[in-house]
Amino acid sequence: MAGSVNKEAVRFLRKVADFSDDKACWAWTGASKGNGYGHAAYKGRNMGAHRKAFLLFNGEIPDGHDVCHRCDNRWCVNPAHLFLGTRSANMADAMAKNRTAGGHRKHLKEAKVQEIVRRLKRGESNAEIARILDVNHETVSKIKLGASYVG
Repeated sequence: MAGSVNKEAVRFLRKVADFSDDKACWAWTGASKGNGYGHAAYKGRNMGAHRKAFLLFNGEIPDGHDVCHRCDNRWCVNPAHLFLGTRSANMADAMAKNRTAGGHRKHLKEAKVQEIVRRLKRGESNAEIARILDVNHETVSKIKLGASYVG
């Protein structure tokens, strides 16, 4: 983008909570698919916001490849956290990191977890978030520490 402004990238970044730190997760605040992934349109196609971020900032996605998260946060659209992988490699990674449906059952819907994360990033207290969203204070604390509902 040297010297020119990519208007599509600017529009995209308006829906990111904070993109000032290229090492931190960039929280997508736009539309959601309801499963933790952001939702966006690009060149007339609906897709995950992380896929759009990859296309805008990293380049094309070869057929048969997923856009994977190094950080394991579905809502993250930081292009530095995204990489390409085959579907089977992505699923193997998810299994290795216990991010599949098996194991401990999680009771919060992904949209509520995203809202908790957004409120934490805005500086709201754990107690206030727990009260407003009617969730356990300890759950909010674990989400803040990255010990629960990761990815």
